[in-house]
Amino acid sequence: MSINAENIDPLLVEPQDNFNKKTISIQKGIRSLLQIIQDFFNKGIELERICRVAMLLYQSGVNKNNSIFQKIAKRCLDEQNDDGGWVGVEDSIWCVAFLKNFEEYSQGYKRGFDWLKKQKLSDGGWGKTNRDSGRIPITGCLFYLLPELSNPGSLKWLENEWKKEFNLDQKLTYKCAFTLMAFNRSKYQFNSSYLFSDSLDWLISQQNDDYGFGPWKGHSMGSDPWCTGISLIGLLQYPDKVPKQLIYNSLEWLKEKQLPNGLWSYHYIEEGSIWALYALTEGYRFLCRKRK
Repeated sequence: MSINAENIDPLLVEPQDNFNKKTISIQKGIRSLLQIIQDFFNKGIELERICRVAMLLYQSGVNKNNSIFQKIAKRCLDEQNDDGGWVGVEDSIWCVAFLKNFEEYSQGYKRGFDWLKKQKLSDGGWGKTNRDSGRIPITGCLFYLLPELSNPGSLKWLENEWKKEFNLDQKLTYKCAFTLMAFNRSKYQFNSSYLFSDSLDWLISQQNDDYGFGPWKGHSMGSDPWCTGISLIGLLQYPDKVPKQLIYNSLEWLKEKQLPNGLWSYHYIEEGSIWALYALTEGYRFLCRKRK
C-alpha cells in the first residue's frame, strides 16, 4: 500500500544527520505497519491486533483519514456485539479507543464505552473478563487510552496493586510503566509520595547495559522492543524527571534493532513493532522540543 506524505504529520526535527536518520526510521516503521494492518485486514485477522496497531499509528502521527483507518473503523462497528462490547475486555479497549477518534462513529464508541464501564470488577480494576482478577497492564492501558473511564477508587486500586508488586523481589518493568502511563494521563497523584519517586527511580535503573529494557534488568531474555517501547513511554510521562541521556540511549537502541523491513523482531511482530515505533515517535518529539 502506498502512503502519501499528507498521511503522516511531520515531526519537528532539526536538519542534522543524526536526527534525520531517526525520522527515516520512524517513516520506515510507519510504512511497514500500515502495510501489516492492510494485510491483516484482508486476511480477517482478529480485530484486537489490527486496532492496537492502528490506534498507536494514529498516536504516532498518521492521519486518521487514511483509507485503511476508515475500513477498520467500519469493521469495528460490524463486529460490535449487541451489548456494545467485542470479544473481550482487551479487544474492546482497543476498539473503543480507536473509534473515539472519529466523530462519525461516536455512537459505536459510546456503546463500547458503556460496556467497558460495566466490566469493572468489584475490586476496582479490570481483567480479561468479568470472571478474571484485576490486572495492572489491562487497567493501566485502559486508563492511558481512555482516561474518562478512570475514577478515584479505581486509581487507588491501581496504586495499591502496584505497591504490592513493588515490594516483590522481582518486579516487571511493563507493569511499572503502565501504572505511570495511567496516572499521568488521569492526572492522579500517588497517595504514597515515596512510591512515585521510588517507582520512577526503579524503572530508570532497569535499563540494561545495551540501553534497552527487558522484563527487568539482567533478565535472561535480554532487551526486547516491546518492553523497551512500553518502558520508554512510561518514563516519558514524566520526562523532566528522567535523564535525557537515558531517553536518547533507548531511542538509539530501538533504531539499531529495527529490521531492514522497518519492523522489530518480537513474538507478535506487529505488537512489539508498534510499541517500539510509538516510543521512537514520542521520544524524538520530546528531544526535539528540548532542542528548540
